[in-house]
Amino acid sequence: MEGLGYGPTQNLLEMSAIERVSRTDITCQRCKQNTAILKARSEFHCKECYLRLVRGKQRKQMSTEKYKINYKKSKLGTLEKVLVAFSGDVSSLVLLDVLGNLLQEQNQTHRGLQGFEIVVVNLDEKELKELNIEVEGILPELLSRYEPVEIIFKTISLNSFVDFKSLNQIYIENDFSSTANPVDINDCSFLDLLKRCPNKSSAEDLLTIVFEKLLLQAAYEEGCGTIVFGHSMTRIANEIIALTVKGRGSSIHRLISNRTETYNGKEIDIIFPLRDLLFAEIDEYATLSDLKKYAVHSAVVKSRVSKNLTIRDLVSNYFSNLDTTGYSSTTSTVMKIGQKLGSSESKVQNTCKVCGVNIYQDPKNWLKTITVNDPAPIQTDEEKEYLELYLSSLQHSSSGKIAGENIVLCYGCITTLNGVTDDEFIWPIEPLINLEYKDVMKGANKQQVLNEFILTDTEDDEL
Repeated sequence: MEGLGYGPTQNLLEMSAIERVSRTDITCQRCKQNTAILKARSEFHCKECYLRLVRGKQRKQMSTEKYKINYKKSKLGTLEKVLVAFSGDVSSLVLLDVLGNLLQEQNQTHRGLQGFEIVVVNLDEKELKELNIEVEGILPELLSRYEPVEIIFKTISLNSFVDFKSLNQIYIENDFSSTANPVDINDCSFLDLLKRCPNKSSAEDLLTIVFEKLLLQAAYEEGCGTIVFGHSMTRIANEIIALTVKGRGSSIHRLISNRTETYNGKEIDIIFPLRDLLFAEIDEYATLSDLKKYAVHSAVVKSRVSKNLTIRDLVSNYFSNLDTTGYSSTTSTVMKIGQKLGSSESKVQNTCKVCGVNIYQDPKNWLKTITVNDPAPIQTDEEKEYLELYLSSLQHSSSGKIAGENIVLCYGCITTLNGVTDDEFIWPIEPLINLEYKDVMKGANKQQVLNEFILTDTEDDEL
């Protein structure tokens, strides 16, 4: 399960990138002392050297001064706050583990000091993905692994994105123009809105937008200057292909790169510390570190029928098939090509009302130039009858529900919302996000604190 991440579940068996060693006469090529247990990247590694290899990839991506020990900042209590996007899947578990181990090492080496603080944020997907357990259930034991480092954990409800004042009925006309009409709804959940999406890929695409906005808002409120995601090289390559298919190619350069976002006037760094690692390598780290027992799984069974899969599911299967046939290096190639993409040199014309991306070319005009707008001439009575039925189906309701304000959508959102009817799709437009936190206690000693207030039979008798 790879994600957040944040993002959809991904189960890629890239085991050709990792080979287990059964022989006992092969020595680790790094330390030259211990017996090698696996072969990765053409080198034999023992357990400790392999764990250091993976942790080193994270440290390379976060090597700037603001993540290092600074005695002045430590005394003033102004350390950099890093928000860890945590879904409970393998990738986010490994990300938390490498960061926790780094802080532990700093704490031991520098007598209780550390270079930065961690705020772990989970977006509550239990109902959405039918998760086997709640993420809070793994916290006490998981966070105790990093003592004495204090880690703050917060869970945010997806309903935080539902701003009733911004709810609009959105409709896309035949000429690709978009209209929005405010609706008076005071009682609906985020899942209720998501169910109105025309298909699974549309829901998946909108979820990605929501996740990004909620995490940025959480970073802003928590005073975090950095957000880190657990995306592997495989996940990033998946994103490149998926974004292209969904018509969001103009956003690839921004969404797959380490970058700085400005949110409500605050600059927030977005980093993918595990971007240089294949998912198979991350999965092996989780196995060696005994993290698999904490992994949260979805009970939703993926369909074997291609038409019932989302775009990301299809792309994941594509990379899985490449690996089983010995072409796992394709993942690296796709990511390197994606990294070469840059932002458009054209002038920004507008901003999408749904996802917020910059629009450099009017997608409505572009779509008109590449599509056939004039039908073939009617020749038979049967064709005339079918035409009348078609035209009647396009007539708008006399109540004027969709005769609302024209809004600007990017090509990706037009593609995502393709197929919605005039009374079907309702979504927040530029919502005011008010984060709803679940009540989760701070720190790694949650269970210990609770245990102090539990009386045994013997203690009760003594009182």
